[in-house]
Amino acid sequence: MSFWIGSVLSLLLLQTIRVLAQQPSEPAPPPLVFQTKDWNLTQAYADVYKILSDQNKCSTFYGGPREATIVLNSFVGNVKSQPLTRAVAFRMTGRLRLIREPGASYRLFEKAMVNTNGSFYQRRDDPLQKFPADVGNFSPGSRPARALILLHELGHLIQGENGDWLLPDDDRNGLQSKANTLRVQRECRQQLDKLK
Repeated sequence: MSFWIGSVLSLLLLQTIRVLAQQPSEPAPPPLVFQTKDWNLTQAYADVYKILSDQNKCSTFYGGPREATIVLNSFVGNVKSQPLTRAVAFRMTGRLRLIREPGASYRLFEKAMVNTNGSFYQRRDDPLQKFPADVGNFSPGSRPARALILLHELGHLIQGENGDWLLPDDDRNGLQSKANTLRVQRECRQQLDKLK
């Protein structure tokens, strides 16, 4: 009799686990409403929010829709546009804040700057010119390039289950930065290709 009861309890436990696994996780936080008139940054944020708020390969890389959008909202509200050297698309500097809250472990830098002279805003008129550089396989200043830049920076902020940042730091290391961009592009290519 006890073998039979143990088997029934095991089956009930497995069914309960399956039901819990099928239940949707907590919803993503609502998108931010911007007060600034920076159309490119607002559009890039909206594109990345839409990508990350859906369950897909890209949002899974960032820890799932809830974690990814929590960090995106915390990060993007601090971004300022300003001129930097033309080889840089984005720079994060200054004091770090480590944040641990239910559903997300991440860091924020004191300053987050998107370069008005770089690949986020500027397009390249002459294909033989070096700057502004392509972003992964996307043309500079294009909608998918801007989204990829934000996704790249987001990867530096989110802590993975193993305790490491999703993307290793790459400040002043062009090869590592390109490798990070290509990694994000591989994870998010399907969603990025839909941006026109």
